[in-house]
Amino acid sequence: MGDDEDIQEDSEEEVLAGAPVSGGRSKLITILMWVAGVIIGVLLMFVISYLVAKKVKSDAFKEEQNIVIAPAPPPLGTFAFAKEFRVNTSDVDEAHYIQMTLAFGFKIDNKALEKELFDRQTQMMHIINIILGGKKKEELQTPLQKLNLAEEIKSQINMILSEGKIEEVYFQEIVIS
Repeated sequence: MGDDEDIQEDSEEEVLAGAPVSGGRSKLITILMWVAGVIIGVLLMFVISYLVAKKVKSDAFKEEQNIVIAPAPPPLGTFAFAKEFRVNTSDVDEAHYIQMTLAFGFKIDNKALEKELFDRQTQMMHIINIILGGKKKEELQTPLQKLNLAEEIKSQINMILSEGKIEEVYFQEIVIS
């Protein structure tokens, strides 16, 4: 029993004197190792972040360099309606109207289509009036919505044409009130 007390007193004195704690390391060395580990971890994060950012920027630059500008398409022939369109919208809460003048673009060398467009003016005006009358004011506010309207008109008109197809619908003037 006396030997056990001597061993216990020695280990208490060693702890107080800064001698190794469990595993043979002092508290100061353990703290320094943790600090060094944190510093290495932070540096590693910065290096990885830098390398990833550099790769992303490099890929974006390569993508910009690969953009090829296409030549402008040839000019189209145009067919413009003599009268403007003025149609009430389908809004029920408040009266609104759409006023527009428009033209169609088609391949300039297609004379048969040009004649057909002239001959079918009344029929095409009817189709366009129906399409416009089915729209609400909120459906024609953004440029994307107006482009969708042009595509809808183009597809409906192309369904009745037999001598060719219109390529574009041009809004010369559009007022939505």
